[in-house]
Amino acid sequence: MKNQKNVKKILLIALFGGLAFSLTAQINKDVEVTRNYDPSVMDAQKIWYEPTTVADSSNVRDGFSYSIFPKSSPGNFGLSPISSAKIIDNGNNMPGLGYIRAGIGYQISPLLDFYISNKNTENVLVGFYANHRSFFGKTKLEGNNHTEKVKSDFMNNDLGIFSKFFLDGSTVTLNVDYSRRDLYLYGLDADIFASDTWLDEKPEDKRAMNLFNGNLLWKSDREAGEVFYSFGASYQLFNARDKYKNYYINEKGETMKENALALSGLLGAELDDEVQSVSIAARAAFYNRNKALDSAGNNILLSAIPSWNYKDDYLSVKLGAQYLLDSYNDKIKHRIYPAIAVSYKIHDYFTPAVEIKGETEVNNFRKLALENNYILFDNYDVGNYGINRIAFKNTNHKIIGVFSIKGDIEAFSYNVFASYSKLEYLPLYTNTPMIEIAAWGINSIHDYKRFSIMYAKGNKTSLGAELSYTDDIFSVYAKAVYNKYRLKTEDNIELDYAWHKPTFEGNLNVRYKISDDLILTADARTLLKRYAYDNYFDINVNTVFEHKRKLKDVFDIGLGAEYLVTKQFSAFFNLSNILNQKYEVYSRYQVPGFIVSAGVTYRF
Repeated sequence: MKNQKNVKKILLIALFGGLAFSLTAQINKDVEVTRNYDPSVMDAQKIWYEPTTVADSSNVRDGFSYSIFPKSSPGNFGLSPISSAKIIDNGNNMPGLGYIRAGIGYQISPLLDFYISNKNTENVLVGFYANHRSFFGKTKLEGNNHTEKVKSDFMNNDLGIFSKFFLDGSTVTLNVDYSRRDLYLYGLDADIFASDTWLDEKPEDKRAMNLFNGNLLWKSDREAGEVFYSFGASYQLFNARDKYKNYYINEKGETMKENALALSGLLGAELDDEVQSVSIAARAAFYNRNKALDSAGNNILLSAIPSWNYKDDYLSVKLGAQYLLDSYNDKIKHRIYPAIAVSYKIHDYFTPAVEIKGETEVNNFRKLALENNYILFDNYDVGNYGINRIAFKNTNHKIIGVFSIKGDIEAFSYNVFASYSKLEYLPLYTNTPMIEIAAWGINSIHDYKRFSIMYAKGNKTSLGAELSYTDDIFSVYAKAVYNKYRLKTEDNIELDYAWHKPTFEGNLNVRYKISDDLILTADARTLLKRYAYDNYFDINVNTVFEHKRKLKDVFDIGLGAEYLVTKQFSAFFNLSNILNQKYEVYSRYQVPGFIVSAGVTYRF
């Protein structure tokens, strides 16, 4: 008992000591992975969501994506605010009144979280939240002849109002929130800029992105023998603008805007035997972009999914079909996908399942710009060469087949799966072409800071497994996925790799409750075999040369602790990217490295 108290004292001193000293390290910018359609034990989190409100009727799903972000501080003592733009339908699970969390890390990376809601009530939940994450520092450019650092600051702010009304026989959820992201475009070719003294002043291009989001969901409480229904509406306004400050431009770019409106509904009924049901789900999504971003302007998606469902203690069957209309750039595409899922519980710890379906993945401006913060969306015209604006083509997963085996053994769950997808218009990110600046006597300069989009077609095969264990003291979640791509360009040229997408990805999260007032956490993430593609243009021979480069493998490990000083007050301490890896999230965008951060949380 005495030793335990001494350990707590030492940890508490370390927690607050972290606020007073600096380490020779830098901030970790987290890699967040969002899966496409793999079956899951644990739901993945996203930064921002496609405007959809009824899961059964959604034919639009975000594909693989990862973004640069610092890891948030652990809230291990029952802190569970409603996330931005996420509708939660898990019943009347009321949180406490609220909390405020503040902290800072090396080098100057403040964080602030605020959450407040009404006291527990059976009828209504209303609340407000605000989050701030930022980093003010520099990152060394990759290159053999360059030792200086460039600004890699970023700032992310989120605030929102959420509400949930528990009516007689139904629930209404309403969320309204706003997010802003500011960042520097710093991914330069260091050797090029170091080789010319007149380029010593490094470009400092900034980018700002804003998202306004509103969600409404009205959903019935489903009971056997009754009709069930839901209706959802969602609106998003997303805009972005660059501010140039370099050797050939010194001005603000045009503001790129996109409006998105989605309406969805589900209507169904239980049949007399209470194990069968029929339903139809429908969805309409409208995307409008200003002409500065997209001369075509509009994209419309309409879908309907009628289905028959059967579920007893052992067998679960869904038979349906999805009709989709995809209209863009004066072209209309009609698609019909299967919607079939069958599972049979042989035992609690062994349930095989098969799913066959298809889906359309929207590649709208919001999705692409937040998946890769550094895409080129402005008109870029220098000398005799220019780069065109984005072509917004939606990814068509013509057929998706998934086989999985799931099971639960008390507190332990597992899921092993294999999936295959045949697809077209898969967006891949490549560096922008060389640009001629003849007036300065320069043959060509490669702008590594922005990425163009290359659309590919082919197939993807994945093998993976998920494991989870949870009890009051200890919990662990692990996932590993192997991906195999076979792709061609739209011109039927075979691609060696799916640019920037990992062959192997893995995640591990551990939480250990040492005592009622001390919790330790650990997480690890790996991304292996990622390749980048540079489209290198040499004006001397008027030829484009391919440059393929392997990105560093990612082994990102973090540790955290939170100590509950009183029922209202706690302190946290985080170590992120403790191996101090300088890996790239996207080509030339190297993360600064290791960070230590600490702070306090107050609950009221």
